[in-house]
Amino acid sequence: MSEVHQVVIVGSGPAGYTAAVYAARAELAPVIYEGSVTAGGALMNTTEVENFPGFPEGVLGPDLIDNMRAQAQKFGADTRFEHANSVDLSKRPFVVKTDEETYEADALIIATGATARTLG
Repeated sequence: MSEVHQVVIVGSGPAGYTAAVYAARAELAPVIYEGSVTAGGALMNTTEVENFPGFPEGVLGPDLIDNMRAQAQKFGADTRFEHANSVDLSKRPFVVKTDEETYEADALIIATGATARTLG
């Protein structure tokens, strides 16, 4: 039998962690699947972030992500370094499959971000 969660968040960039903070503060016990390799999203490969509120001198991308993760965890978000391989949105509760397990979620937030398209 799979584990059932109130809120599951797939993705660990700024959108995923922001959703985790709000859900955790609302006492919804969110679980965030950060990815096994891509945790933190594109900001992990960014040096100086100068356009994020609250950091007038700028902040390194990985430091910003670490702060976001710590804030989500502070309020009770369960962060897991698992990669969501698939989701089934055709029924409720939603089904999220990782390499390790199958989980169910009453609410699912998909915040997987974007991938840069480089010029060969």
